[in-house]
Amino acid sequence: MNTLPDLSQLTHEQLLEFTRQLALQHQSLAQSNQELEKSNQQLDAKVQHLSILNQKYEHELALFKKHKFGSKNEHLTAKQIHLWDEAVEEDIAAVDLELERLNADKTDAATHKAKANKPKRQP
Repeated sequence: MNTLPDLSQLTHEQLLEFTRQLALQHQSLAQSNQELEKSNQQLDAKVQHLSILNQKYEHELALFKKHKFGSKNEHLTAKQIHLWDEAVEEDIAAVDLELERLNADKTDAATHKAKANKPKRQP
């Protein structure tokens, strides 16, 4: 962090320049804060979405275990098995779509980060 100059030793022009620099720094920090808050909200939404998916998959896993290890009275009928297979296929397709979307988000974020790391001014 830069050390603050002795303000009593600065001329009027130097004080104006110092004030301008502080205002620019404040504006930059405020913008960064807004971007971080927006990113935080997006991450919170993703966490909530993934938590819901996790609960859904835990429930399905419990049903799979019940089907596989349950007693004879708990086994599914042929129609139930057919419906079960359809639901599983839909879930697999949804997971594949979600993975593709997450991979696309990662590549977009990497591209955005690469652009953000470039200097704003040319020397």
